[in-house]
Amino acid sequence: MRLFTSLLCLLSLVTTPHVLAQTLLQGTVLDAQTQARVPFASVGVVGKPLGTVADEQGRFQFTTPTDLAEPVVVSCVGYQSTTVAAATLQAAGQVVRLRPSGVSLAAVTVRPGKVKTKTFGRTSSSSLMGASLYTEAGLVSDALAKEQGTIIGLDKDCRLRDFNMHVAFNRFKSVKFRLNLYSVKDGLPDQPLLRQDVRFDVTQPRGWVRVDLSPYQVQLQGQREVAVTIQWLQSEAQEGSPKAFGISAVPAPGHSILTRNKSQAAWQQLKASYLSFYLTADSYGASKTAPTSPAADYELPDSLRYLRYLAAPTLPGLTNPHLYGENAQAGRYVAVKGGRLYYERYGKGTPLLLLHGNGQSIAAFQRQIGELAQHFEVLAVDTRAQGRSQDHTTADFTYDLFAEDMRQLLDSLGLRQVDILGWSDGGNTALTLALRHPAYVRRLAVMGANMFPTPEAIEPDFLALLRRQLREEQQLPAPDLNRTRLLRILLQEPQLTFAELQGVAAPTLVMAGQHDVILEAHSRALAKALPHSELVIFPNTTHYAPQEAPEAFNKAVLRFLQQR
Repeated sequence: MRLFTSLLCLLSLVTTPHVLAQTLLQGTVLDAQTQARVPFASVGVVGKPLGTVADEQGRFQFTTPTDLAEPVVVSCVGYQSTTVAAATLQAAGQVVRLRPSGVSLAAVTVRPGKVKTKTFGRTSSSSLMGASLYTEAGLVSDALAKEQGTIIGLDKDCRLRDFNMHVAFNRFKSVKFRLNLYSVKDGLPDQPLLRQDVRFDVTQPRGWVRVDLSPYQVQLQGQREVAVTIQWLQSEAQEGSPKAFGISAVPAPGHSILTRNKSQAAWQQLKASYLSFYLTADSYGASKTAPTSPAADYELPDSLRYLRYLAAPTLPGLTNPHLYGENAQAGRYVAVKGGRLYYERYGKGTPLLLLHGNGQSIAAFQRQIGELAQHFEVLAVDTRAQGRSQDHTTADFTYDLFAEDMRQLLDSLGLRQVDILGWSDGGNTALTLALRHPAYVRRLAVMGANMFPTPEAIEPDFLALLRRQLREEQQLPAPDLNRTRLLRILLQEPQLTFAELQGVAAPTLVMAGQHDVILEAHSRALAKALPHSELVIFPNTTHYAPQEAPEAFNKAVLRFLQQR
């Protein structure tokens, strides 16, 4: 079963339109009254996902199509926005001056005996999804100015104490955000409500982050709900770690995650999703319509509760210190029909091909490669359109295509009779390769594989989640082709039969987690259908057993593959 990226609800905020010719726009943002530099001003093209954020010195630069006709808007909290023609910013040394907005803070009226401190929003950190602001996979532009948030109901008269968000995973050394509050119109953010720039840094790898709002004296009156968002301003990468950051989230009816690529781009909604954001406030009289206590946490179906770790591309604590999947010394490329595959080689001995899961990369096996390379020549591959491998096609993905890619790779390396370890998607590809090209396979170990994508094989709640994610991706103005195809293959493939599996001649080890999304009965049926098979169910683990229980997993794989 292939569920890695699909369970993440990765809100891809790295979409950039394809252009043939580009122009560099640049400038410096200054305060029109003091001539001081304005740090972290937002710069965006009206109605388009183009733009950036100025640095601490007010300097900015970004590229646009040469035929751009829309104006550029420069804005910052506490200042009046200004519009500049794109042509004006093409020459070096250009200056954009912002005038202070001059809006005074609202007066705070304290009524003794009627003040009550309350929280509004989602206070739970349990998560099934990670709503990702920045991920390295498929990165084609920086994340500067990208925004993500949700709508939170409030009492009608509140003074904000703090803002809180739960970090599902942070692989950066430091990330700087801007907190934005907006009024709500037609279910989307409308007018900004803050009059002072609220910036904060996140350095912790996970957990709750609290932003003290008391110094800003934010008084909200008449706002029964507000859009609360965070905007990416600056980041410092951590050597040896992937660039990834995500907020805890769950699927939840009646809520949406709001995203936009740049400061002037259109807002998009990922419906039936709920971020772990909440506000604490002093309430001066409860609203009759807004919630007056923390929103009830979404209860995951019993069949999905064990997936709590899947809020991140990898489990917490996986830092990939050996840089598997990005090791230039061990890495090579090979051309295949319609694409180019990236692979890395480690160790000596019998060739062992490693095939990862849907949306993942070589790094998924970071707890296996070192140990396996002591006994085998490990050949770890990024599947087509995933990791560093490339795809130049538009047709749907199939396991026959992936298996053919592996055949071409092995041919280019002059290899036959290799051992294969396939996890999730990789397990399905491995079974397909063993059926279509048996001369290439000596022994086979598959983890979390399945024969068909039906409720008899896979948790029904998980299938429903995949269908919803595919619908929402297809409804976006510019659906991501690779994400759509990766979701679709989860729902459409494989389509193997028990009779077909009788044709797998290679000895096969079938593995699954005790709480895998692949039903245990299906894993047992799969093993029974294979003519030369063994079955291992890892106790107290999920579909992520190779990362949750690496010692037991590696021991089982080595024992099986070293049989003669």
